[in-house]
Order: sequence, then structure tokens, then C-alpha cells
Amino acid sequence: MLNGKKIREFRVDLGYTTRDIEKLTKSTKYETSISKSYLEELERGDKTNPSFNKIVVLADILRCKIDELVVN
Repeated sequence: MLNGKKIREFRVDLGYTTRDIEKLTKSTKYETSISKSYLEELERGDKTNPSFNKIVVLADILRCKIDELVVN
């Protein structure tokens, strides 16, 4: 289960908006994309179990380890 507050914290610390993350994930570098609305749902905790590919992409963009995004 992902920790939405940590996702938001990492994102804000890097100066990214939710729209920035959406644009970054649409690049050809990533196999999956994350929409602005989906990211907002993750951050609010409305969605807590995204695919592993989305978690990997988020960790890469947010420059953190996967386990830093997961609730213990």
C-alpha cells in the first residue's frame, strides 16, 4: 500500500506539480503513464494499490526508493 503523503512530500520537495509528473510519465522513457487525477487520488489516499510499474515510475521520478513510498 502506498503512502500518499510521502508521494506528495517528495513531489513538492522536488518542485513538481501533479501536471509535471503527468508530463514526465508520458515520455517514451516509461512504459506506463500516470495522469494528474490518478496521482491526486494516490496522494489523497483514495487509491492505495497501483500497479508495480506505476510505483517504479513514481520512485524514479521522485528520486527515492520504492520502500520509501510504501506504508509499513
